[in-house]
Amino acid sequence: MDGSRKFIINAGLAGQRLDRAITSYCLSISLDISRSSLKARKMPVLVNGFEEKLSYKVREGDLVEFVIIPPAELKAFPQKVDFDIVYRDADIAVINKPSGLTVHPARGHEEGTLVNGLVYYFGSDLPDSGERQRPGIVHRLDKDTAGLMIVALNEYAHRKLTEDFKKRNVKKVYHAIVRGNLQGTGRLDTPIGRSRKNRKLMAAVKDGKPSITEYAVLENFSDHCYVEIKLLTGRTHQIRVHFASIGHPIAGDRLYSSTPGRYGLTGLALCSKKITFNHPVDGREMNFEIELPDEMTDLIEKLRKKG
Repeated sequence: MDGSRKFIINAGLAGQRLDRAITSYCLSISLDISRSSLKARKMPVLVNGFEEKLSYKVREGDLVEFVIIPPAELKAFPQKVDFDIVYRDADIAVINKPSGLTVHPARGHEEGTLVNGLVYYFGSDLPDSGERQRPGIVHRLDKDTAGLMIVALNEYAHRKLTEDFKKRNVKKVYHAIVRGNLQGTGRLDTPIGRSRKNRKLMAAVKDGKPSITEYAVLENFSDHCYVEIKLLTGRTHQIRVHFASIGHPIAGDRLYSSTPGRYGLTGLALCSKKITFNHPVDGREMNFEIELPDEMTDLIEKLRKKG
């Protein structure tokens, strides 16, 4: 598809910097373009047929034209990275990602990621489905979330596992520590979409995508609780957004809690603890479960002693 775009400045955008007007327009049509990427990609921008600086103040009725220049493709290079390999055969691996480890390289963060480690341990011929910075990846965890991930070691496994994730055939169970007390079991059924206040965040919004999270309280403390969580959908930051939306943010969440607090955590008190799926080649059911990270176990003990 042609990368050229054009739009007319309306009254709501008039008076803004050109780069702000463009990012607002891109957000309205679900394009992920930031002000910094506009500058970094050196996108040519015309206003009423003449090239203008990104600091130009737009006026109502201005015709803005620009061409989206994709960023240079990143290629992951092998690098020894710390994570546990829970299981491995000729087709797949199951790994335990520690909190604080970014999954794949991105501009400005080209090394020290999980993908660098995958290339180091499993070789540079991992399947990538056209995305050279994500070899072997069929799903992801947030940087600050720990736990189980499946890695595809060949093209067939990659294709089959990707299909299974899309069909919701892979079952994941998370454990988390959240602020405040909840009782029994619950179901959070609130659509999630891009935040209107901060385009880098997600939010519970009426016009978002259907999102369902189920939970069961495992233990209550004086001002926190330990919960088991199952996802019936797979939206970005779903667990974090849903629990924050009901006033019970994940402990250590600096994005979705106004008062995240200090818990001695590298990231979040959130762990992908169990995963169940069918092997992509022979179809047998695979079940894996890990212990909680030491940081979460230590936090639970501190909360128990607190009362």
